[in-house]
Amino acid sequence: MNKNLVLRPLLPLAVALMAGCNGSEEPAVVDTTYTVSGQLNDTGIALCAAPAANQQTCPQSELPGQDGEFGRDSSASSLTKTGAGAAGFDWTKLGANGEPLAIQNQAWGDGGSEDAGTHWSCVRDNVTGLVWEIKESDPEHPRYTGHTYRWWLDGSEYNGDFPDQSTSGTCALDKCDTQTYVNWLNQNSLCGFSDWRMPSVAELSSITMLANVIPAVDTGYFPDVKEPRFFTNQSLARDPSRAWYVYFSDGSVSFTNKGDASHMRLVRGDQP
Repeated sequence: MNKNLVLRPLLPLAVALMAGCNGSEEPAVVDTTYTVSGQLNDTGIALCAAPAANQQTCPQSELPGQDGEFGRDSSASSLTKTGAGAAGFDWTKLGANGEPLAIQNQAWGDGGSEDAGTHWSCVRDNVTGLVWEIKESDPEHPRYTGHTYRWWLDGSEYNGDFPDQSTSGTCALDKCDTQTYVNWLNQNSLCGFSDWRMPSVAELSSITMLANVIPAVDTGYFPDVKEPRFFTNQSLARDPSRAWYVYFSDGSVSFTNKGDASHMRLVRGDQP
């Protein structure tokens, strides 16, 4: 997919260059060069709508220009993938040591094993280059899929100087807030890495699969989405007592109070 085309329900990024108050001064020069280490995922939509029916093959002459006609998803059958995945997605399952599983084509099992290919700790996105945490099935495990966290990250660039200490989530750590969980995961070097962090809205949205609902994700690689609301690392600019989340029922994006305990999935790697 062309990385200059964003076919996702993401927040817009605006950069304004302001001149002097009287308009006579030259605008400031801003360096807008960014290092891009990966490509962009497509939406996962590979079918089109006809005038009287949905989920039809593409293209549809009466309704041209639909999502399913363009991008990686439209050419999924001819893509050369490093791993595998639905539509244009390209995933690789990683074991606890960060190495790819020898068997990649088995479904998750709650009592599964890495040797059988039925348990994995992380997933590498071979399109964006990001590596994602996978949750555990055991309610006693600190990475249990059902745990929730109050939103808090160190640094005013994230929290907007809003230390919401009013509520907490439910987890297996001493404190159920997002920063405590980030610290714990890095101290325990999940998949051999210690640079895990909260994802941005754009990053977390990149793993949503909009052709699916409840959950809107490639469940062959992310079998751990039991509840839909996952926090991102971004505060709401006009009200820093709130944070943005991605809703994995349908891939939509919204915001909620930071004290509204939600789920989280950590990521590592450079931003795509």
